[in-house]
Amino acid sequence: MFKKVPVLNFMTLTKIVRLLWSGYDVQNTMAEYFLEGDQTLEKWSSIEESLKLKIGKCFILPNELKIVLLSLVNPIGGRIKKIIQHMYRKDYLPSHFMSILSWTLLGTIDVKKTAEAVIKDDYLPITKRYEIACTYCLKDEILMLWRELPETNKEEYFNARGSDCLRLYIPIYWAYYMTVELNRLDRKIQEEYNAQLPSHFFGILCAGHITVNQPAVEYFLGKSSVEKREEYLECFFQSVTFRVVTDIYLCDLIYFLLAQLNENQRKSIFEKYAYRILNNFLEFPYGGIFLEIESLVQKYLTVDQVKDLEGRYKEMCRYFVFSTFDKNLRKLL
Repeated sequence: MFKKVPVLNFMTLTKIVRLLWSGYDVQNTMAEYFLEGDQTLEKWSSIEESLKLKIGKCFILPNELKIVLLSLVNPIGGRIKKIIQHMYRKDYLPSHFMSILSWTLLGTIDVKKTAEAVIKDDYLPITKRYEIACTYCLKDEILMLWRELPETNKEEYFNARGSDCLRLYIPIYWAYYMTVELNRLDRKIQEEYNAQLPSHFFGILCAGHITVNQPAVEYFLGKSSVEKREEYLECFFQSVTFRVVTDIYLCDLIYFLLAQLNENQRKSIFEKYAYRILNNFLEFPYGGIFLEIESLVQKYLTVDQVKDLEGRYKEMCRYFVFSTFDKNLRKLL
């Protein structure tokens, strides 16, 4: 959809902040935060503030550069916090956990590559490693770990009901996949939720609406028919309008799904949901394309919406990520 060309300055600055988060003292403080159970907002904020203090005390940095670095501490730290909380148990965190994280050029965490590294850790229980592999649809690893998974755990997936079925749906899906019984899962979905939904489509709904899991959405989309893909994409963008709580990965998923649409589909989606989509592009790391998209879809926005979005943009305009050099950009709409 958009040709992404990361700005060298931005790439350098995000790397500096990532290195600050990887400092020995900061890693120790984070380990205490995750392992000692005191996971309050105040405790995490104190870790962020300690990094900002380091930046502020660096006399050789010009103030303008300090401002940009300071603005990157919270969004990068928020992604580190999110993935550690999901990948690891409260009673275990490897001492080198920051080196396990895999980063993209945009300064975000590549969750799929990170998951591939995490499940190689033999200190993690096999049940947790299997669940991580399933969550991010690492097919080859799932095939290997399934053989090691105790029969009692396998049965738990087959017997899951109610809220557990939703929370663990992707590992449940893979359990039925491994036993070549996805038709049974289709019937279970119909019985549990009174819905005629194939297991692949139900997987997209869980991955996109409950866990905001881009690798899983990508996998299930690839398994779905053209009709079901179009049905889901409309459903997803409609849901963005009604989300009260925004997940830190939602902007990534929105960007990915917009790239799956053709020109006419994007025009239709922006016509109905432009304001909510743009709201999400005010998040790190997509500020660099906000104005270009906003100028293209402004005809679908009210005067008040434009004023609100541009006011919020000015507050975070230092989150520039990349320049768009695609001359055909304006032909998208």
